[in-house]
Amino acid sequence: MCLSGWTGVFVAECTPPGNGDSGDSGDSIESACGAIREGCHGVGQLAVGYWAPDIYKHINGMQEQARQRALLTEQILAGSIRANFWQGATDGPKCGCYKESNQMADRKCSACHGVGVVPGYLKFGYNTLWMGTTDTDITLTSVRLSSGFKSAKIELVAGALTGTIESGDKVFERTAVGSSWEVDFQAFTRDPTYTTSVVIEYSLDSGTTWSEICNLVSANPASGTIRFRATLTRSDAVALSPFFEIVRARYAAIDLSREGVTGEYRMGPWILVMREPPSTGYKKQEYGDIPFENGMEYWTAGLGLFDPRITLGSLQELIKGEYTFIEILDGARVGSRYVATEWKNSDPFAYIIVSQTFKIRVIDTVEPLSLVW
Repeated sequence: MCLSGWTGVFVAECTPPGNGDSGDSGDSIESACGAIREGCHGVGQLAVGYWAPDIYKHINGMQEQARQRALLTEQILAGSIRANFWQGATDGPKCGCYKESNQMADRKCSACHGVGVVPGYLKFGYNTLWMGTTDTDITLTSVRLSSGFKSAKIELVAGALTGTIESGDKVFERTAVGSSWEVDFQAFTRDPTYTTSVVIEYSLDSGTTWSEICNLVSANPASGTIRFRATLTRSDAVALSPFFEIVRARYAAIDLSREGVTGEYRMGPWILVMREPPSTGYKKQEYGDIPFENGMEYWTAGLGLFDPRITLGSLQELIKGEYTFIEILDGARVGSRYVATEWKNSDPFAYIIVSQTFKIRVIDTVEPLSLVW
């Protein structure tokens, strides 16, 4: 008989009623089965498809995508390498180097590194605070945005010997395990004939007291507010003014955890990636065959695996966009930087990121991306 209500997949055989003898009565296979049902297309044939009323509900009920992600996550945790990860800022003040005429920014600009938005690149897993020259909360005293060329640099006004740029208060809370402050700033002196300088400071009490920015690392404050100040000076009004561009400070917002056998932490303010096998081959040359290696790819899970603040299945889980690169922390390629050139993700039911893959190219040590902090 044809088992039309069973919800499995099996080898189905249609037999007419009676003793199954092909010569018994005039009953045919078609009359025994009625209209030929799915999975009953021929004697002794494999059933076609799935017989349940709603396969979509069945797959969802089994949580197939979540199971795939769980298996891939375990593979990543078991055999991956760590990598710092940067993404370009998507909102914020336009950088002073941004040119409206061609919708482009200067890739050599230290304030945005070609992103066009200050502060440029943001390091994954960190909270970054900064003071740039086009911020909306800054106070300028005897300084101005340089008008000699399109840039994000502040200089002294004509005739001034000293001037300042000061930010407003910025709230911070450093609570992640193993977190500490890191600082970086971009400033330049241009005239060796005279004494010129740029001093970068910070204040934790709204400007009542100030300390040099390098002391922020050792002070390592846990919470409160911070503001930044840059003081430009020159010994003579005819001297070329020094330049101030940007100051950045950041601290990790993801706990260090899962200490490895060699003492390093497996989880922290970074991502874990696995490398796909590259394609290899030979090129025919006049003096012999030249081996080559193409198709450098890495894959990982959704970014919510590494940062609990990211909602699973959200757009924030994706590695995407032209302003994305990684820096390897383990293995033979430690310290090497790679920029993503192509990326794709797998989310079959459009609600959970199962995996994502990105092709990369090596960042040259002298190109602008190598200078990103």
